[in-house]
Amino acid sequence: MNCPKPSRSSPLARAACLCLLGALAGPIAQAQAPASSPAAPQEFRLVQALGDVRVNGSAAQAGPLPAGARVQTGVDGRAQLRSASGALLALPGGSEVQLADTANTVVLAAGGLRLSSGAAEWRVNMPERSIRSKGYLKLQACGAGCALPPGLYGRTAQGEAVLEYQGGRSVLRTRSFRWADARSRPEVLPAQPALLDDLSNQADATRVRAEVAATLKTGVEAFRDAQYAAAQQAFERVRALAPGETLVPYYLGLIALRREDNANALLLLQQYAREDPEGAASRDVPQTLTLLSSAQLQQEVASAVARETEVVGSPPEPGSIAVQAFVNKGDADFRALAKGLAAMIIADLSKVPGLKVLEREKVQLLVNEAKLGDSGLADTASAVRSGRLMRAEKVVVGNFEVQQ
Repeated sequence: MNCPKPSRSSPLARAACLCLLGALAGPIAQAQAPASSPAAPQEFRLVQALGDVRVNGSAAQAGPLPAGARVQTGVDGRAQLRSASGALLALPGGSEVQLADTANTVVLAAGGLRLSSGAAEWRVNMPERSIRSKGYLKLQACGAGCALPPGLYGRTAQGEAVLEYQGGRSVLRTRSFRWADARSRPEVLPAQPALLDDLSNQADATRVRAEVAATLKTGVEAFRDAQYAAAQQAFERVRALAPGETLVPYYLGLIALRREDNANALLLLQQYAREDPEGAASRDVPQTLTLLSSAQLQQEVASAVARETEVVGSPPEPGSIAVQAFVNKGDADFRALAKGLAAMIIADLSKVPGLKVLEREKVQLLVNEAKLGDSGLADTASAVRSGRLMRAEKVVVGNFEVQQ
């Protein structure tokens, strides 16, 4: 591709010439103008799982839950979930809920729930009826084997609940109720039924919290004494009891560092930084992550260049693109624009749905390791070689000249 001669009257960096390998411009132009952006699904984390707890039919795993997940507790199971907005959702034994894509909405399919939403309004959907709640809401179904008359029992506190059904709606504040079915008006009860008594569950929760605290302390002390096997065992126990405990990935990451398992350390410390940004900052985790990321990139790049024949023969990563630093054809005082122009393009390309933009540091390391040199970046053969080393489908290269 030949670049037109730049005009002396043009603004700074007007004379930038891009060479796009792989017919890049068309697909990007289409992807940048989607008809509409779907709403982001609400995010939940499993922060506690006791006994039989399942997510989408499989044994519950610590951490974020997939969008639209179905969470079930067995007869002896209990679970606690936290939304990204801070709401807490607890499930007693024999319950099932689905996390709806709509914000602040859950679907109660069986059993009951305890929802603490604060000032935010949440909706609990059920077949042909629903509850809009602020504050604290308890719900528990009474079916086969229940000593009370059948129906859905509930309690509102620290707010109000709007119960909507086929014939109308009822607004309750700090009241207990029984809701026979979707066609009847809820019945206000003079006192909270024993079905909603959570004292035994609270006692179990207190016991678990005490065990978590003691086990966490044991793990920290073992880590400080360099007894890494014992420390890891303690932290794994904490993770099983309280999947939401953020200190677990931090210490497991440090243990991986001591064992020179940098790849695993990077993943664990990145998890900790996501879950507790303030704690990570106070422990200098971002600086550690920067060093780990750089070291890992250097290892990957050196390995790719050493295995160039094998790497270039493998298919590229679908939807991947690499943007290389531009070549300065003019005054050396403007060499900083080489990376600046690339950074601007990377920022724009990163917004394109379905496009994976390779890290700028990795691209530069590959160029350096392969000894391509800045002068060869605008050469088509060199650009193709670097793209294959990076396993990128497309490569953006270019040059510029600034005339004053």
